[in-house]
Amino acid sequence: MTRFRRFVLMLGLAAAATALVAACGGDDDDTGSAESGSRPNPTATASLAGAAPSPTATPASAFPVTIEHEGRSVTIKERPKRIVALSNDVADIALRLAGPERVAALPASNGTPSLAAGAAMAGSVATKLPPGTNPEPEQILSLKPDLVLITTRHGGEQDAAKLLEQVNVPLLIFAHWGKPEEIAENVRVIGKAVGEVEKAEQLVKEMEAGMERVKKAVSGVQTKPRVVAFSDQANRPFLIGKSGGGITPALIAMAGGELVADQGGPAQTERVVALNPDVIVIIDVWGKGLENYRSILDAPAMQALPAVKNNRIIVLPAWQAFLPTDQVWVGLEALAKALHPEAFRS
Repeated sequence: MTRFRRFVLMLGLAAAATALVAACGGDDDDTGSAESGSRPNPTATASLAGAAPSPTATPASAFPVTIEHEGRSVTIKERPKRIVALSNDVADIALRLAGPERVAALPASNGTPSLAAGAAMAGSVATKLPPGTNPEPEQILSLKPDLVLITTRHGGEQDAAKLLEQVNVPLLIFAHWGKPEEIAENVRVIGKAVGEVEKAEQLVKEMEAGMERVKKAVSGVQTKPRVVAFSDQANRPFLIGKSGGGITPALIAMAGGELVADQGGPAQTERVVALNPDVIVIIDVWGKGLENYRSILDAPAMQALPAVKNNRIIVLPAWQAFLPTDQVWVGLEALAKALHPEAFRS
């Protein structure tokens, strides 16, 4: 059976289930995730750097809400209790805003500390979606979501979004994350959707204040160190160019550095030596530190580079300086301190 035909069948089953619930009447018992009837204790979640305080949530009486976003109008009838987030970035924000007790499913990668600020809370979410960028609409519907969040960076995610638009489930699609103002807008949209407007606003204010502090600190610097940046999402060093690499190129520029690789690609010693960096930025995607980078960092030709001789190698987890969430200010500050330590001595 093709993916489309399976999905059409699921649509029919979902419609039948909706009609049955409407006929029989609902109850107020929230059974938690699809895989477990127990509800995690929200007070047991670990605190984390950058986590927002917990102001009063938007009351249920504030719903329904209608959200205009990305050229679409989405109405959410009730405060969501079964949020399914299909992408790492939206999942991390939703988890920290709504708490694990209201998230029915998220990507398995959100439990990896190097990939998500809210990784400590992800363990309380029963359903972990398999890795990859090709979410299955049938599985999503089986989770009985009342809100679906997705970032459409890849073809599989775009296909899934098109299919899910045919279902009577609120779906918010996020396509733009590359600039701080886009991140702020997305956080606010998610906050409104999950009924946590005040928390969302605090996250945005924290991000904007952190970025403003860095901007002020580096405003008077006279030189821009030459920077080479790597990521290891494929478990091997990959050179980040100006036109790719998540939000890393923008953060390096804001931190007062000059990313010297025009194009990204597999890391090659000869190319890195030719770029002659003053600073090397390592994006640690999998929490392995420098392990995936030893093949290039330990090469004899690299030892004469200013960055290596002067030990100016900075390692940052991906959630700080690669994935675009409200926590990018943490990575920005770390980058700026590494590039211009003199600007932070006072």
